[in-house]
Amino acid sequence: MYFSSKFKILAIFTALLLAMPAIAAKPTNGKVRSVLGDVARQKANKTNWVALRVGATVEQADKIRTEIESQAIINLPDGSSISIEENTLVVFEELIAKDGNQKLTADVQHGKVRFDVQKQKGKESSFQFRTGTATAAVRGTSGVIGQTSRGKPIAALREGKLEISTGKNTVNINGGETAVPDGESFAVLQLASSGDLDFLNKIDSLLSDTTKSLDDLKKTILALDSVYAANLKHAADTLGCAFESIPDTVTTPFLTIQGSCKPGIFVEVGAERIETTDEPFQFTPTWDASAFGAKKFPVSCFVGKISLPCGYITTTYAKPAKPVKKIEKQEPKAEKVEFKLTTASPAKVCKTGAVTMEGTFDTTATNATLFVKLGNYTSPNLVPLSQGSKFSHTIAVSDRIGNWEEKKAYAEFHTAEGVQTESIDLEIDKSCAKVNQITPIVNFQRYDSTRCEVSISVSNIKGDVVLLSTSVDGALTRETSLDKDIFTTFKLKAGSHKYTFKAEDRAGNKGELVKTLGCFPKVNTTLAVQGGNYEFIRAPLSPNGSKTGITRNVKFKISNVPQQDPTQIKRITIKQNGKNVVQLQNKQITDLNFDIPVELVRDKKTIIKIEVVMKNGRILNASKTYEVR
Repeated sequence: MYFSSKFKILAIFTALLLAMPAIAAKPTNGKVRSVLGDVARQKANKTNWVALRVGATVEQADKIRTEIESQAIINLPDGSSISIEENTLVVFEELIAKDGNQKLTADVQHGKVRFDVQKQKGKESSFQFRTGTATAAVRGTSGVIGQTSRGKPIAALREGKLEISTGKNTVNINGGETAVPDGESFAVLQLASSGDLDFLNKIDSLLSDTTKSLDDLKKTILALDSVYAANLKHAADTLGCAFESIPDTVTTPFLTIQGSCKPGIFVEVGAERIETTDEPFQFTPTWDASAFGAKKFPVSCFVGKISLPCGYITTTYAKPAKPVKKIEKQEPKAEKVEFKLTTASPAKVCKTGAVTMEGTFDTTATNATLFVKLGNYTSPNLVPLSQGSKFSHTIAVSDRIGNWEEKKAYAEFHTAEGVQTESIDLEIDKSCAKVNQITPIVNFQRYDSTRCEVSISVSNIKGDVVLLSTSVDGALTRETSLDKDIFTTFKLKAGSHKYTFKAEDRAGNKGELVKTLGCFPKVNTTLAVQGGNYEFIRAPLSPNGSKTGITRNVKFKISNVPQQDPTQIKRITIKQNGKNVVQLQNKQITDLNFDIPVELVRDKKTIIKIEVVMKNGRILNASKTYEVR
């Protein structure tokens, strides 16, 4: 097992979950691990798009679409993951996994995806991305691939190897390299930023400038990458991260990765990202029970907008060892020991996020097997894994695993004489961070400024209790306790205000949505000009005989404005004989009564027109004509 030198290796491991099946796995598909924002899926032979949810199965021929500031993470049976980034459309042309072999072909029709692909094994395994005119073959690597804003293929690798072909030309890129479009082929750049999505988006933006040659763009990219590399070195010194060690071999299709960093750093494994606090964090990557072989999980750290590789966590997933056949020897006969659980009941589950089942069993029993069970999880046979007559097995417990609602854990001892069962009660503390790991998500759904309504959804609540608080301009206005996912509508306060919706679960995990929203109801607002719409003025000539120099004030009033609030008005325009003389917008409008001076001309009519545009869409008009003789 290898960790980057940036990490201090600690010496612990939390043993884990999910029983090994005794027969070959049936074909399976991808599972949705995470959804952020507006993500939809279209099934084969269907025309409608349906919101994609966490836990959904992704099948062959599915299309997945993400909108702005949205993302979907798909876990594959062999432990690989694909993160579909914002404004992206992906078609899963082929998606099959059977007996540890993984076949995937994904057509990235626009946008970009990040990927973390386990090493492919066997001739039946293949992992391909299509990006318009190009096809990329992957055998085990991590990076970003997709199309530029101009529809050209682009790829960047953090580590590994990738072969990308346009049909006429084939290019191989390695970790630390980025392939940018160059006519019918690619230019390969060695960049410290390779594999960083944000930096690749910067490159995409530069490539959209058609006035510059590729050589000029390369110079700009390399200069920006030099700055990135300097920032990378500085960011690496601020991590303060340490990870707990992991055994070289595991026998369960499930792994717990635990560690800690300085607060405020984002740590990512398999496209799943966690913001660090003073408490330790935990990742739990999974894979199909038949996907035996080497497993690697690149760790990335984000300091501000700088992302850097933090190392690799590696292990090997192997079948449990078969019980060793007893060899008859002339040895003293083992003493018969009673089967029983010695773990205290009730067992409290909190700080470690796990329960350890301990006890004793009779080693003299013929063909004995011993299992511990919690929810849907059954351990391997513990008889050959135990030292003497004592057994011990640890089972992780959390909402991420889905077993935090269980009330009991069991031990079963099978012998030729029958089955003996022992159990303990569980007290699972859902306020503990190791147990309660999934953060509630607050999503913006819809907004109507004239009806003064906003709708939001709160998800990831199952089995938890979440406090939803609403604040307006920093002042708390409402608190609601939730015990299930909701879609709810709030009434808005008149005018434009900053709304904060915060969902916090029992462990202190927080999801937050901040929006500046306006409430501009449609009411019968009126515009009235003082003195009527016509005024005749008799005025003597000025001493110098000028026909100008006659000034009047146009007075008008806007009435029936909600809460007499001037922010309900978007724009006021005053025209004199067809020409703009005054225009006020938004924050310039601080009153509802106006007194505007205008200069009149003798022997001519002066027409003043007033237009008021309300934020609710209504437009008010009024005019006044002056005639001076």
